[in-house]
Amino acid sequence: MAEREQEETIHQIPGKSGFADVFKAYLPLWPFVLGLAFARSGLIVASYGSYTQTDEGVFTDGGMLIALAFLGISWIISVVRKTKYSRKQVGALMAASTALEAATLAGLTAMEVLGIQHDGIKLALCAGCTLFGSLALYYWLRRARGSTTTITAVYVFAALFLSEIIIYICALLPHAIAYTVGALFVVAQYPCIVASRNRSKLLLAPPDTKAHDYFGFAKSLVSNKQFLAVTGIGIGLLSIVIGLLRGYPDGAPIAFSTATRVAYMLLTMALSAAIIVFAVKGKGQVMTVGIWIIMQTLACLALVAYAAFPESLDIGAVFTTTLNAMMVGFTWYAVVAFMSYGWRDPYYYAIACWLVWLGSRAVARIVLLEIYPLSANDMLVGTLMGVLVVISVQSVFVQFIYIAKRENEDEHEKITSRQSALVKIMGLDSNESLSGMRQATMQHNAEEMGRQFLLSEREIEVLSLYALGFTQKRVADELYISQGTAHAHIKRIYAKTGLHSRQEILDYMKQYTS
Repeated sequence: MAEREQEETIHQIPGKSGFADVFKAYLPLWPFVLGLAFARSGLIVASYGSYTQTDEGVFTDGGMLIALAFLGISWIISVVRKTKYSRKQVGALMAASTALEAATLAGLTAMEVLGIQHDGIKLALCAGCTLFGSLALYYWLRRARGSTTTITAVYVFAALFLSEIIIYICALLPHAIAYTVGALFVVAQYPCIVASRNRSKLLLAPPDTKAHDYFGFAKSLVSNKQFLAVTGIGIGLLSIVIGLLRGYPDGAPIAFSTATRVAYMLLTMALSAAIIVFAVKGKGQVMTVGIWIIMQTLACLALVAYAAFPESLDIGAVFTTTLNAMMVGFTWYAVVAFMSYGWRDPYYYAIACWLVWLGSRAVARIVLLEIYPLSANDMLVGTLMGVLVVISVQSVFVQFIYIAKRENEDEHEKITSRQSALVKIMGLDSNESLSGMRQATMQHNAEEMGRQFLLSEREIEVLSLYALGFTQKRVADELYISQGTAHAHIKRIYAKTGLHSRQEILDYMKQYTS
């Protein structure tokens, strides 16, 4: 009981609490924040050169396209097989991804120490680090599914804030040492994993979401599904702009001076801190209208700075790279929203968002600037980016207006009959009358109880089906075990949890799990 009281303190913060009280309330999230920050830091140090310039050109987005090819194949397989990963499989994948991400950084260190100059090898290592670093990021985002608006915003932007400090330190070091430090931070995810195992409930708290929020699905399910789909389109279009801005005007990376590198870091940290403050104060619109206004403003400032200071492109690069960082935090936030709402396995949504977000950015960066000679016409590039910024942001704002209008109309059934193909492709459809969503929710609840009561993997599977209302015989048939074995598992579940009926299990899930 004492543990539950401690876990529930996160959202029981008075509106006028001081900074110390708020900090103390959210401090227990530190393993998750550190883990997410360390995973990003290693990836940025390896594939982005610690942001000593806007990117590393082909080693950044070329490596990203290679990584996305592998991720895309796995995504297609998951669609066909409707794959759902067990907790054991997720843990094993995370352990392997962390080790391999560190190994790619060690390989880059070796290249620097031995003086090996081979673009093919370096590209392969950068692509590997991008792939394994992305899988590590998925793990930490997966751990947050079921969280609320405020907790998710604090979680992802605190990790973004911290990672910027780590990346800046690495930017001051020689390449070989920076890669080594990055590898050490990647390995530091292991103790974070251990420390976070008994803290999963810290990411789950009583709802604090507002009606018009990415996590506010309860009141207008279908409208919000359509909104998430349009959000994906907005992310893709704005990511094209980011890709073009990072290589402006001829596709080459833009190097930072000492002053502009510090300016980028401070601006990103200041915006991250501001978003956290607004989220904690209950300003839910900061993660809807607010974040899009911030990103639109940064894009416009970058365009103006590039035009005003053509001899000092690093000034525009400050806004460009900050825009990219804000997109990182927002996409993390959106991934958690997709994971929490969709019925498919969380990795499905993480990979899908990566394909839309980073795929669009990489295609713009590599194809539009380095293959097709758009750079020969600065006015065309600037106009194209301006149009894409307007379309990406305004399409999302129009959806806000649409949802607000629909909430005042009794047309839920009419909307339901018009579910778009895009919604279905993105895994936000009802999956045969929401049965898939119900099964996914019950599986998640069973996993939460499994962590709390130290249930075995098989007991969690039995509990998930039993809580759905399956008879012992049907549980046995679903899991290909005997009815006697299913009965034995259920008895052990009752013994470990101290509960005595299916209804008590459901009541417990309702009260203490998401």
